[in-house]
Amino acid sequence: MNLKLLASDYFYDPSFTLKVIDRDPELPYPLHSHDFYELVVIISGSGTHFTKTNTFTLAPGTVFVIPPGLEHGYRNLKEVHLFNVLFDINMLEDTFADIRNMPGYHALLRIEPGYHNESGFSNPMQISPAQMAEVLPLLEQMQSECDSIEHDIGAKSLAISYFIHLLVLLFRIKAEHPRKDNQTIMRLAEALSFLEANPDRSVSTQELMELTNMSASTLNRHFQNATGLSPVEFHIQRRIEYACRLLRSSDYSMSQIAEATGFNDANYFSRQFKNVMGMSPREYRNNRTIWYR
Repeated sequence: MNLKLLASDYFYDPSFTLKVIDRDPELPYPLHSHDFYELVVIISGSGTHFTKTNTFTLAPGTVFVIPPGLEHGYRNLKEVHLFNVLFDINMLEDTFADIRNMPGYHALLRIEPGYHNESGFSNPMQISPAQMAEVLPLLEQMQSECDSIEHDIGAKSLAISYFIHLLVLLFRIKAEHPRKDNQTIMRLAEALSFLEANPDRSVSTQELMELTNMSASTLNRHFQNATGLSPVEFHIQRRIEYACRLLRSSDYSMSQIAEATGFNDANYFSRQFKNVMGMSPREYRNNRTIWYR
């Protein structure tokens, strides 16, 4: 049986795609998937997390993210207490674009989840008791606000603020205390955050090779695994995304926007924009209805 959990069953307000579930105790759960992201924080107990092809041990302080579509489950649980934070990643990427400049963002949310089915992956993020003392109150406060959105004005904003605080804290821990066994993940995360932070120019493969200490073929292979794109394709998409923001928020000419996003030729910029967005930059600026999709 292919068990799939749906966002519509958890996010009762489509405009607020955040929910916190405190499971104490968590029960064994068969393979299942969902169409939303899930951040899991293990508070206490022990057990096994499994996918179709891999397992790893659960312990106090284990933190991991399950992306949409990944089948996973729990077994051999002994007094496991965990928090599930269900969310739509677009909420982060649309509103808090600069969060993608953090290597920990890419490591925890974008890259590491792709390794859950890899037989060699057995050590997800592990936070210390002292770090847990910072994380747990944020989870509890976020849950309280999420549960009161129907009758407390401002609860949505507070819940999101606690969520962002939690994520930034985890991203910093992830980047500042890398495990010896996840060096490839962190090097790739640094490359992704570097591309995110430089939407105003082209970045050469050589720069990324020096940053990650990877060969061109290794770099391309890991990028394809993590994003489905080559480094060049990924960066062009991010530069076009930056161009979209400029088209919405400024009265720059097309030539000025091309220059601001590192495309020296306005015609080349227009072709790349159309490849990514399916319309010309001018059509995008004139068609305001697509801004609010």
